[in-house]
Amino acid sequence: MRKTYDKETNINEMFDFLENQIKHSGEPKIEDTYFYQNHEHKEMYQSIRGYFSESQKNPEVDAACYIIALSDIYKRINIFELIFPMDWVKEDGRLSEPFKQLRPHIQYLALAAAEASGIKFNTKPALSLGLEYWNLEQLKIFWQFTAIRRKNAM
Repeated sequence: MRKTYDKETNINEMFDFLENQIKHSGEPKIEDTYFYQNHEHKEMYQSIRGYFSESQKNPEVDAACYIIALSDIYKRINIFELIFPMDWVKEDGRLSEPFKQLRPHIQYLALAAAEASGIKFNTKPALSLGLEYWNLEQLKIFWQFTAIRRKNAM
């Protein structure tokens, strides 16, 4: 369980983020050109980035926010209990219940994001699984995740 102080800090940072969005609302943002599964995915991504304010400077956190903003994932987790956006995948060394509730294709996206963040699993690499089973939309989500994660390399 996260400490109240940690949650309060994240919430304060989220309000700073929202204030900054209002101040700069007329300026075009690169995030507007990203591929999103749907409008809800875009809205959730922008909101989650506000909560995990480190996402503004850390592409690893930013890319993880993009993945957990998928509605299938977001509806099953409580971001306010997370220190890092991908912490929900594992619980007590095992795959979490919210993870197990996801469709396999979305599980592979979550596993790939978690593996990219250094979380280890005793399974075949998620990228291998995903490349065997992802449809075009899921591939686009993975490609966008990769582009966000490698933002500093561009």
